Amino acid sequence: MPKKLKGLVKKVWESKIKQQPSKNLHISYSSLSTYNKCPKLWELQYLRNEIPFTQNIYTCFGSAMHETIQEWLTVMYHDKVKAANDINLHKLLYANMAHSYRMGKAMMNGDHFSNADEMTQFWLDGKHILDFLSKKRAGYFSTKNMMLAGVETLLYQDIKPGVKFKGLVDLVFYHPNTDRWTIMDIKTSTRGWSPEYKKNPNLTAQVILYKEYFSKQFNVDKDKIDVEFFIVKRRVPAEAEWASMQRRVQQFRPNAGPRKTKQVLDSMNKFISEAVDENGQYIDKEYKCNSPLGKCRECSDFVN
Repeated sequence: MPKKLKGLVKKVWESKIKQQPSKNLHISYSSLSTYNKCPKLWELQYLRNEIPFTQNIYTCFGSAMHETIQEWLTVMYHDKVKAANDINLHKLLYANMAHSYRMGKAMMNGDHFSNADEMTQFWLDGKHILDFLSKKRAGYFSTKNMMLAGVETLLYQDIKPGVKFKGLVDLVFYHPNTDRWTIMDIKTSTRGWSPEYKKNPNLTAQVILYKEYFSKQFNVDKDKIDVEFFIVKRRVPAEAEWASMQRRVQQFRPNAGPRKTKQVLDSMNKFISEAVDENGQYIDKEYKCNSPLGKCRECSDFVN
């Protein structure tokens, strides 16, 4: 752990290292999101364990890009900018993609989920992203009045007795000049998020939950916490009417105020009331798809 971190920033940094007890049922954003989309799919995946893990090139690339950016920023903020500049990010991404591929293949019982041509194309796309980030680094990740406080910060907090929320925050920054915090979630995308996609409440619930439980875990006023999706784009148009369309980064800061937070927490409480018993265990019953047809596009591949 870097020696220069002190106080609450040090506590946030250390939370990625500590192993929390797992006796209680814990609910993640992914679990809640799945239930909101389709209770039947949630039943098959989380209660019955009938949906096998599947890896694909998008998740493989996403994991590798996450790790590459996190490693780069850790060196930049906790060592020196020059040391970060000396990192061969292309090679680092290549190594992280190879590792992600091996791990995914092992979890799929040795089945291949991509090929050399596809992996190479995604790596080339990733090189363009990293070149853009390196060139524009100061605009996105200033080392003045901005500290990297957390990487894969573990959140583990009570929702109710016997039930915990569990989440991993990609990046946490602290701004000492304003005494504010930024919770950042990295996303990889082909061409960025459209205005309609950004309106999906099931999507933005992720960082709203992170803000809620980060505030509780570290006793930080919610008014001092900002949330952001940091979206990196594999493809940008060669010619565009607006210069912003050619940027490899899209920053999206959703509304995470009291009204939106209440909506998300209400959906969490609804999920718990429908799927968790008084002993803090999932209720073993048949859950129905939200579709009046009995199947939706989420669960149709798994329901007879």
